[in-house]
Amino acid sequence: MHSAGSERINAKHHCKKKLRRRGSRRGGRASARVFCSGFVWVIDPIDGTTNFVNGIPAWTIVIAGVSESQTQVGVIFEPNVGETYVAVGGEGATLNGHAMQVASSVELASGTVSIGYSNRVEASNVVPVIAALIERGALYHRNASGALSLAYVAAGRLLGYIEEHMNAWDCLAGQLIIAEAGGEIEDQDADGMIRDGGRAIAGTPAVFDTLKMICEDAWNE
Repeated sequence: MHSAGSERINAKHHCKKKLRRRGSRRGGRASARVFCSGFVWVIDPIDGTTNFVNGIPAWTIVIAGVSESQTQVGVIFEPNVGETYVAVGGEGATLNGHAMQVASSVELASGTVSIGYSNRVEASNVVPVIAALIERGALYHRNASGALSLAYVAAGRLLGYIEEHMNAWDCLAGQLIIAEAGGEIEDQDADGMIRDGGRAIAGTPAVFDTLKMICEDAWNE
């Protein structure tokens, strides 16, 4: 039986095996640094800060490893329940050491989609997204931790996650974990996300195209 500790050991072993020494330099923020590994390590020590401050047990620690503009390693640790989500590019995704898959067989009308938003976008853009989900019979959810919601998609608890603008430290790890769990994400340049952030649309194969259409209609894209 695997434990959260063995997950950390496996991730560390992968990094030691894969990473190459290329010199070192510092990134522009504490959340995105390049060390001697040559990877850009994108870290959010607490995603879900408002929840953390108010004693709501829905926050995570997030780490993503980026190389050649692609996210190669993703780890999301939810300490309140002892759950560790891990993915390595091309090697699948696990939850506490056990392989996990998205809820591929669940239709939109039978599941829940999580929605994120922030003051970086127009609040009015969120309303048509919620309306479109309700019209299709879906439930919507927001827990103020985008990384945790992305992890829940990978674990089959949610069907999708959408947000008009996310910072890289909130979404890169979760997007990789979803993709490695059999879900669908948009093809993005990870370096561009680190620099500017961007939209996040992720979901199961059954709902991804519908979620993308809903978002593009609502966001006028």
